[in-house]
Amino acid sequence: MSFETFASPAERESIRARAAEAARPDPLKQGKMELNHAKPRKKVSSGQQVLDFFGSEEVVSPPQSHIICDAPVAPNSLRIQASIIDGLIILAGMALIFSGFVYMGGPSTLDKRTLPFLIVALVTVPLFYKGMWAFVGRDSYGTTAAGLRIVDFDGNPPSQARRYQRLAGSFVSLLAAGVGLIWALVDEDSLTWHDHISGTFPTFGDE
Repeated sequence: MSFETFASPAERESIRARAAEAARPDPLKQGKMELNHAKPRKKVSSGQQVLDFFGSEEVVSPPQSHIICDAPVAPNSLRIQASIIDGLIILAGMALIFSGFVYMGGPSTLDKRTLPFLIVALVTVPLFYKGMWAFVGRDSYGTTAAGLRIVDFDGNPPSQARRYQRLAGSFVSLLAAGVGLIWALVDEDSLTWHDHISGTFPTFGDE
């Protein structure tokens, strides 16, 4: 028996229409596409630190001083005053030796024999004068007369070894055309070469 036997033509049309409608696929629903907009960056306050991973900003920190104590470095005027006093004492010693040499009958004119003597005296007298104070572990007369004293970077009286280092460093400062002395004008702590070499510096004396 066929399908047409049990249904009238109208029923068959209705069944076919429902079957065709059921077989038709539903149209796709189109959803709204949402775009994720980039959020605006938050402003960084002036006091907030920003990590720089790409090296666009260099962090420059001021150099740290090697001086640990609170003792101030003596001003250049007093240091020059102390050097002048010590220099006059050294010149007086050199003049005394030269006068004794002339008095003993030595030649008073500069020639090949007297010139080496003067050069040796020029080196020996200041070396002996400064070395004597380093040996006894005391400051030179010019230093104390200018109201100064020598201390190490910890604020303590320097050891004998440091005083010898300061003596050797002072000759280095002088032999370098005086650059080691002028260095105090550009140094952040107003220290000379022999100050850095020995780890000592002049400060105001005890009142």
